[in-house]
Amino acid sequence: MMDLLSKFSPGQLIGLIAVSGGLLCGILCGTTAIILDYWYKLRVLALKQDMLNREMSADEIRTVLEAGSEKSRKEFRNHPSCHV
Repeated sequence: MMDLLSKFSPGQLIGLIAVSGGLLCGILCGTTAIILDYWYKLRVLALKQDMLNREMSADEIRTVLEAGSEKSRKEFRNHPSCHV
């Protein structure tokens, strides 16, 4: 390995490390994003299943899933009881 690296000049080595490091970082970040997205979807699915097991209505499930979303905050701000 050292024989191979000794054939490169310092500038070429820096370039090689920068390019390979950038590619490795992109691959790892992309893989992590895919795994976290899959994990999130599994958690939402488990939450839905739990709410169905508790015999919650579709409206109750929708309310729970939309809680904290931008849509729910806008609806809350526009609700008549919020304007005193």
